[in-house]
Amino acid sequence: MVLLAVRRTVYFLLPIVGVFFIGALPYLFFSNVKGIESVARLLESGAIQNALFLNQDLGLFFSPFLDNIGSLMMKLITFSNVEYYEYQQIKLLFPTILTPFYYSFRLVIGAFLLALVASLIFALIVKIVPGKVQKAVRFLFFSLESLPDIFLVVMIQYGMILYFRNTGHLLFPIVHSEQNPSYFIPILCLAIIPTLFLTRTLLFLLDDEDSKSYVEFARAKGLKYALVLYIHMLRNSLLSLFYYSKTVYWLLISTLFMVETIMAIPGITDFMLDYGPTTPEVITVSILLMFVPFYLFFTFTSYVLERKLGHTEEETA
Repeated sequence: MVLLAVRRTVYFLLPIVGVFFIGALPYLFFSNVKGIESVARLLESGAIQNALFLNQDLGLFFSPFLDNIGSLMMKLITFSNVEYYEYQQIKLLFPTILTPFYYSFRLVIGAFLLALVASLIFALIVKIVPGKVQKAVRFLFFSLESLPDIFLVVMIQYGMILYFRNTGHLLFPIVHSEQNPSYFIPILCLAIIPTLFLTRTLLFLLDDEDSKSYVEFARAKGLKYALVLYIHMLRNSLLSLFYYSKTVYWLLISTLFMVETIMAIPGITDFMLDYGPTTPEVITVSILLMFVPFYLFFTFTSYVLERKLGHTEEETA
């Protein structure tokens, strides 16, 4: 138990340290990052037209690199507020960053739940339809999963525009505005690829359960296949599906940037793009905000499931 706790602590801390290292990379390769930040702010304000005069030495500067990492870590650990540059003003990062973070987090959680529920429904329906139909549906799901995310997002938006042109009614806002915040369409766009992934994964797990002796025994006793599927096979597959669902979160995060950009959503990735170039610490803090809650949730849930069911993640996978 102690070894497991130590291992999970290390697994938790290593990505966090990695985020700090990545966020501080400009300080490793450039001799005067503060000067670059100042020039970027002058360009943004229009005080200068170009940065052709800027002359920076490239190399490996470990001292400012480590100093920046240590300084930001101490600020976050001691709850000292991090500052960022916005429209010729130095402002406090907290609680300003929490507004775009909450928006993005709601989209991600909504898409995750939608993908989970939809994949359960689709997988169960596919398992009970005739063999030929099942093969066709599996092929369709495989084909859709191979399409680029941006193509699916644009097609959904285009479909909404066509519906509006033909009926004069806009079912849901396809871009964000202060008067009409957009939730349903972004969540739907975010959930498509994770739904296909989870459906394919659950079908694979159910196919594996299909080959086990208890299914044959239950059917030999006269139980209907649908009953065995819903009560036994699905229950035995859900724990493995939970562990696979960790991958879904990273799929959502990777798609979030594209969705927020296309739909003009003022989320966390938009905040990073706006203020990250002039304040690199914004990128580090933003990534940590999206990573830490997810890791804590999955670690706690895994611990509860292992205590109740007596299976570790490695044994289940």
